[in-house]
Amino acid sequence: MRRRVLVEPTSRLAVWSLRIVTLGLGVTAIAIPLARADWLDGFQGLTVMAIGFVIAALGLGIAVLAGVVIWITGYQGARYAVLAALISLAMLAGPAALGVIALGLPRINDISTDTQDPPQFDVVARARPRSANSSVYPRSFAERQRTAYPQVRSLDVDLAPNDLNEVVMEVVENHRWRVLDQVDYTGPAQEGRYEMVARSLLLGFRDDIVIRIRAVNGRARIDIRSASRYGTHDFGVNARRITELLDELRAGVRRAQRS
Repeated sequence: MRRRVLVEPTSRLAVWSLRIVTLGLGVTAIAIPLARADWLDGFQGLTVMAIGFVIAALGLGIAVLAGVVIWITGYQGARYAVLAALISLAMLAGPAALGVIALGLPRINDISTDTQDPPQFDVVARARPRSANSSVYPRSFAERQRTAYPQVRSLDVDLAPNDLNEVVMEVVENHRWRVLDQVDYTGPAQEGRYEMVARSLLLGFRDDIVIRIRAVNGRARIDIRSASRYGTHDFGVNARRITELLDELRAGVRRAQRS
């Protein structure tokens, strides 16, 4: 007579934790091609990704609960719970890191080298969807910006208008930003204005940029503004962009002065 081998049942919680986390992963992953293809705008893309992260967090909680049940009862299915936990933790690592970064930065999404008279968006303002952030620089950002990013300030240079226009456009073209409007600087008679759109590497979310050139006290003054179309926190992206752009413009001006 054969002995019957008793096999512990598999924890349903463990199985469902993996299913739920996989669903969250799928929801988050689908937002990437849809956002890049402009089937979802920035707000919609962020919303879909947030839903995916919430689902993954729910799956993580169920995986932890399944682990407790398996520990107590000896049920099978630990591998499902562990896999669900690993996937969800990998997914949530990015948002968690952004949260840590956000703790040390002001909650702003619009940065300008001139906070008293910031460059205005014209063509960009008309191109922004209704669901996007306002194109008007919030005055409440000025003090917080100056405290957090003191290096973001106007750049005064001595360079002929034609040469300065070439320097600016060379920098813009190197970044491969989409230029929506270009008015060349001619000195006191006409200020320069360049409006561009930059897209994030992964999701293709749009940030808007305007460069303004004015004649001030016999020199050319360059002001830059960079603003996120969506979201209330830019995690320092716009300030980093302007800082890098200022460095590139300084280097370009030095090269033009030597030539």
